[in-house]
Order: sequence, then C-alpha cells, then structure tokens
Amino acid sequence: MNLRGTLLKLFMKLGYGVYRIGSRNVYNLCIPYDYYIYFPWFEEWFQKIYSKAKPRTKVTEDRCYIIFRFCEHCLHIAGDFAECGVYKGGSAYLIADTLVSNSVQDKQVHLFDTFVGMPAIANQDPSGVKEGWFGDNSLGAVKNYLQAFPFVVFHQGVIPETFGSLGDRKFSFVHIDVDLYQTTMDCCNFFYNRMPSGGIMIFDDYGFLAFSDSEKRAVDQFFKDKPETPIALPTGQCIVMKL
Repeated sequence: MNLRGTLLKLFMKLGYGVYRIGSRNVYNLCIPYDYYIYFPWFEEWFQKIYSKAKPRTKVTEDRCYIIFRFCEHCLHIAGDFAECGVYKGGSAYLIADTLVSNSVQDKQVHLFDTFVGMPAIANQDPSGVKEGWFGDNSLGAVKNYLQAFPFVVFHQGVIPETFGSLGDRKFSFVHIDVDLYQTTMDCCNFFYNRMPSGGIMIFDDYGFLAFSDSEKRAVDQFFKDKPETPIALPTGQCIVMKL
C-alpha cells in the first residue's frame, strides 16, 4: 500500500472519517500536523459568495474568506474601505458586495491600481516581479464589472501619486495586495494614521516566500516601532488591527 493509502487507512481507524487528503471538505488535514481543522471557506454559503469574485481574482477562497470576515468586522467602524492592487476586480467585488449585503450606505470603496499592470519600479523589487505583469486588464473592464456599486471610487495610476486626492479621509478597512516593497511601504505610510481604533489592514502576500524580502520586509520594518503587531495567518496573509 502506498503512503497515501496508509495514511487514509490510519485516519479512518482513528475515527476521523473518510476524508480525501487535499480535498475541499469543510474539515481537512492540517499539514504538518495530524488533525483535521475547520475550513469555513469551503462551506456552501461562502462558496456562493466567492463564486461572484472567483472569475476575476487570483486570491483564493481562504484569503477571500479572511477579507470578507474582516470587512464585516469594520462595517460599524468609522471610515471608508480601500483596496490597493485591484487587478481585475474580484476581491473588490467581494468587498463592495459585503457592504450591500449588510445595507451599509455611508461608506465608499476606494480602489487603487494602474489597471495596466505592474509599474516600472517592479523591475528593481527583490520579489522578481516585473513591469507589466498583470497587464491583461483595463480600467474600463473593471468599471464594467463593478457597475452595480456606485459607491466605488477608482484611482488609476501609480501609488503613492494616486493618494493625493483623498485629503483627510479616514479608512476602517484596507486590503493591500501590491507585492512590491516600496509600494507596500507607501501604503503603510499613507493609511496608518488615517485609521481609527479597531480598523484593519490586510496584507495579501506577507507570508509567501517570493515576497519575504518585499511585502513582508516592508510590513515588518514599518510596524517595528509601532504599538501594533502584524499577525501572520496560515493563509499567507497578515493582519494588523489598529490600536
């Protein structure tokens, strides 16, 4: 019997039930440990929510679940929502739809992206990301996809130049998926002092090896002298809750 078969037989003997390793069951094996844990993003109700975003995002359902839940956390905290690094708009749809589903009418969703791919500074980033990556996109296509949400505001261009029009706006939720060291640092510098207590910053690529010297390094450096502690998640994301 191969290793896979041996493990499955052992788990059945121990009373875990018949689960396929690597499957999309609600309870799955937690690698490298020998127990099953709850994967709420595979629940049918969330799969229906995720299905709206899935065709236009590279963000997997586990990360989208984190975005969704922290959006809910921030619904009643003063301040708008924002996303930096929008790509085709899938996760932005999830964010905007969460506001609609909860009948929230006093927040805008601000979206920041070039909408034509990575900017030139990507060529110097330690991650290996290059100028023009994720360029199979356009502002018009994203606007069309998000047309059901009139409270979405688009800011096309290179960060931090596109922050200039926001004045003293406050933000209770910010999703940062920009990959690059300097752009991540620019986002931290802009949003941190504009967030009330309880506000949430989510960094999408913090835990991924390819971005350990870019997005992760920027977050770690920025919060080194701050009272908040970045919390790494097994999804690869990192969250910071403003104190």
